[in-house]
Amino acid sequence: MRLLTRAELLRYVQDRRALFDAAAARGNPFACSAWVLNFIEEIAADDWRYYVAEDSSQGEACLVLYSERGSPHRRLALTNYYASLYTPLIGAAVDRAASLTAIAADLTRARPGCAAIDLAPLAPEDDDTAALVRAFTSQGWYVKRYFRFGNWHLPCAGLSFADYMRARESQVRHTWSRKVRKFRRADGLARIRIVTARDEIEAAMDAYEQVYAHSWKPPEPYPDFIRRWAYVCAENGWLRLGLASVADVPIAAQFWFTMQRRAYIFKLAYAKDYAHWSAGTVLTAHLIEHSLEQDRVTAIDYLSGDDPYKQTWMSGRRERVGLIACNLGNPRGALIAAYEYAGVLRQRWRRLGVDPAAAPDLV
Repeated sequence: MRLLTRAELLRYVQDRRALFDAAAARGNPFACSAWVLNFIEEIAADDWRYYVAEDSSQGEACLVLYSERGSPHRRLALTNYYASLYTPLIGAAVDRAASLTAIAADLTRARPGCAAIDLAPLAPEDDDTAALVRAFTSQGWYVKRYFRFGNWHLPCAGLSFADYMRARESQVRHTWSRKVRKFRRADGLARIRIVTARDEIEAAMDAYEQVYAHSWKPPEPYPDFIRRWAYVCAENGWLRLGLASVADVPIAAQFWFTMQRRAYIFKLAYAKDYAHWSAGTVLTAHLIEHSLEQDRVTAIDYLSGDDPYKQTWMSGRRERVGLIACNLGNPRGALIAAYEYAGVLRQRWRRLGVDPAAAPDLV
């Protein structure tokens, strides 16, 4: 087990770029070295403590965690709400389950002791998720799975935009056609463009931030993270930053990025004062068309959340979950486990129609 400072962790990831990029190649863009390095540089705090549990028995592999200053007994996945998927095991282990078991053993033995670990968001269908549960359970930990959010997506290998639109409900097709005609009738002043080049990023991100500031959304907690990620995406050929404007005023913006023939819808907003233009709808369709016809993607992913509009554009839904692993050999961990298990029982009682307040106090 390594205990690292923020600067040391930055060097650790820089020295293992290929390892992280191999993890991203398994279908998670938020595991790539570029994303992780941007997270460490723009979001991670100097007063966090960083832990790296490693295993080399199956090939180099690691699991990176951190704890906040006020909760040193709790460790968290090195991610936050910007990422819609977390890959716990970084590396190309021959037997990933065996590596995870070895890492769970390392975390159990480590000093200072760890009471609980929260890993999210995870794909429940991924073999690593089941292997994590088995790994920690085999070391005497209590593991609770919990729901994080829904994820809407569109498998689209070989799909044309015309076929895609024909598969939408008639109301969606007619609404889209009507809004496109309205947007194009703006006396030639309406414009949509997709920015991909690095030398256009500064102005494009200024426009994006202008739209965001006039939208319904709260202020961005880490605007530098978003802007820097746009630069990283442009440098790697991933960026698809869509902007809609009327009379040179940006009124809608969507930050997509495309990696390994998958399109990810990362950020979107429209200016409230220009909602009557329905520029968000027009821009979404334009980016979908670009993804299908130009990028030839095999999937489009709306990332986090069950917002109703996502179901309009996508065809499939899956869930993302989290795992809380509590170390029963640690007194604080045992208390956390009791609290978490009591929550599970209360949920069961509610489903059975039993008032939890009338049930015995379990913690």
